[in-house]
Amino acid sequence: MATSSLTRRGLGLIVRIMVGIAGIVALTMAPAAAEQAFVTLNGDLKKEAWWVIAEFHPYTTEVRGIPANQIRTSWCKATEFRKDLIPKELLFENGADVMKGADMFFAVEGRFDGSASKQIAVVGVFQECAGPKGRFMLILDQPDGEKPKVRFVDAIRTNRQFAALSKDKRGKLVLWGCMECDGYSVLKWDRKKSRFGWEPDPLEQ
Repeated sequence: MATSSLTRRGLGLIVRIMVGIAGIVALTMAPAAAEQAFVTLNGDLKKEAWWVIAEFHPYTTEVRGIPANQIRTSWCKATEFRKDLIPKELLFENGADVMKGADMFFAVEGRFDGSASKQIAVVGVFQECAGPKGRFMLILDQPDGEKPKVRFVDAIRTNRQFAALSKDKRGKLVLWGCMECDGYSVLKWDRKKSRFGWEPDPLEQ
């Protein structure tokens, strides 16, 4: 009887331990399950392109180590676009990478001001502390062994936050607000003013 009682107590302890562990696991997994997807679609893919109906939900508070509120004081979140954050079925058609086929990227390296310094341009989505969201493009200096430094910021509030980058035949940086369309802007470096700016839209001249 003593052995049987001891065995029952041992089994009871094991059960309580397992129940406790299960509870901890459940609590750990619950927030992850409740997290919103980075991309949600507000429309019908059969009628509209995914980048037109996509809404992005930033979840990080820094971009390449730079706090969001140091990029713009009104920002609480900013997340750089990366392919691993977007469902593969949106980026690939018949096994082919559509963006790569169009020479479009979420990050492009270069020397956009003509200097010897290495720079990188990135695009992403931001959210202001007050709630509004939009898309951004940053140009960052990449000094060896140091944190990236912001050289240029372009940001706009919009419900259509998709953006991509490419280079034109002159090697200039091109910002796209869509794919398979004419919605783009070309960045230039003004040597006289020592600053970045946008080339005039030829359709508006």
